Amino acid sequence: MFATRFNRIAAWLVALLLVATAWMLAERYLDTDAPTDLAVVQPEECDLNTGACSTVLPLGGEVRLTITPRPIPMLRELTLELELDTTARVALEEPDALELDLAGVEMYMGFQRPRLEHTGGGLYRGTTTLPICTTESMTWAATAMPAGTPEASFVQFRFVTARDHQP
Repeated sequence: MFATRFNRIAAWLVALLLVATAWMLAERYLDTDAPTDLAVVQPEECDLNTGACSTVLPLGGEVRLTITPRPIPMLRELTLELELDTTARVALEEPDALELDLAGVEMYMGFQRPRLEHTGGGLYRGTTTLPICTTESMTWAATAMPAGTPEASFVQFRFVTARDHQP
């Protein structure tokens, strides 16, 4: 009698545990907190390997990203410049520093979030190095945000690095 009752309760507890686990994993791995007004610039729209890319922000103003040298190499120091026009600076309340979260789109490439220091006039500068990928090419998402506040991300530029572009 006790074993039968325990088996019924155990089955319900296991089911409840599976639902709770699925809920926790969904909260952690699904991008449910992503800003809905995040401007995304795809490589087909503008190629950071050939020059600077800019876009108009949904909250107002324009942002421009430059990564040098070009084409964008892996395992070499990169100079990052992000420029906000006057309207964007007002909308973002001109942060003291920005961060550029660099994430691999096809695979996890480690945590990379270089800090871009404000150098005046809406220009932010920093440096970083991209790790090498085992595949022939890698798509990266460079998401800009005020330093320390990833929930305030305001633009994402996507670009591709390729092994055949390496020196």
